[in-house]
Amino acid sequence: MGSNSDLTILLTLKDRALFTTRWMDYANCSLFPFKVLIADGGSDESVPAMLSKKTRFPNVDYEYVRYPYDKSYSDYYAKIYDALGRVRTRFVAMADNDDFFIADTMNEAVQFLLVNPDYVSCGGQGAIFWIGPSPLKEYENRLYGNNIDWKCAQMRSITADTARERLRSSFEPLYYDVKRTEDARKQFEIVRELNLNDLFLSEFLIQFLTAIAGKTKQLKHIYMARQRNSPGSSGGAHEEKYGTWFGRMLVESWSDDFAKFVKTVSGCLAAADGISIDEAKDCVISTYRNHVAPELLSNILDEPSVTMSMPIVASIVRRLVSLPEHSISKKLMRKLYRSLRWISSDAVYGEKVFGAPVLDSRKDFQQIVEFLARPQ
Repeated sequence: MGSNSDLTILLTLKDRALFTTRWMDYANCSLFPFKVLIADGGSDESVPAMLSKKTRFPNVDYEYVRYPYDKSYSDYYAKIYDALGRVRTRFVAMADNDDFFIADTMNEAVQFLLVNPDYVSCGGQGAIFWIGPSPLKEYENRLYGNNIDWKCAQMRSITADTARERLRSSFEPLYYDVKRTEDARKQFEIVRELNLNDLFLSEFLIQFLTAIAGKTKQLKHIYMARQRNSPGSSGGAHEEKYGTWFGRMLVESWSDDFAKFVKTVSGCLAAADGISIDEAKDCVISTYRNHVAPELLSNILDEPSVTMSMPIVASIVRRLVSLPEHSISKKLMRKLYRSLRWISSDAVYGEKVFGAPVLDSRKDFQQIVEFLARPQ
């Protein structure tokens, strides 16, 4: 299979040399047909030494660029923006060194975008995998092995005509899709300028900007596979430093990051659909809430003050509250909640269902009842 002159894979690195070697070996063995631009922001000198020997990976058409060390996300964003400026093909796809691409599906994605100018990105079905230790070995090898678990779930295309509807439907990851190079450059120019401190919010920024820009296609076959238990990833390091979604929302820089995120995406959405900034802002925030709510709930369940029953009880209570006022069920449950003293006032949150009645509470509260019952 010859080199495909329409697509470049932008492989961004920060050390993890063994994973880079594995990525290149896979590309070489599978006769990877696309150009590869390697943007290295690491400090491991073994990487440039290995990649300087073109004969080691004769079946990979690659270019290696060494960047200053990625000391901060600002350096990382600047590296990607500069690297995108070096891409000379019509299309580009982002890659990490613990991912594997299916070349045939990528080629199909390129062909799809060539004949569908109203689509801004094209990917396919995503698989995830874990490499476990061999039953005969006590240590865990996360690079190679026979003990591999994997799974994939069907991903859907986003084909709505308005940017607002596409944004509301954008629950499929679009970061690694094949995109038009000029679109990718514009997106990362915004990423570089905003310079968000939260890495995951920057990925959401790319996700939302892509959905606003146009339709996205997900092909029926596996497009890429991502390793879930690879050590040393940037995302893992970010979580280790700042915590889960719940924890990161308590970081001092979060409010400023989120305000810039909402302002930028809302402006793009308002311009795309010709709606007001306020309408666009409401859509962006509600979409973001829908995206993060499941993971945020999982994070909250890790808190020692939260029990597994709380979400169930809270969900039931919210359903009852949303019933119309004439509902018999709503009236009955409200009467029981308000009149039975041994039901805790916090029962509606599932926090504490039962509580001991306060001594002489009826007598003490009676004076308030009598006062409120007096004619004004």
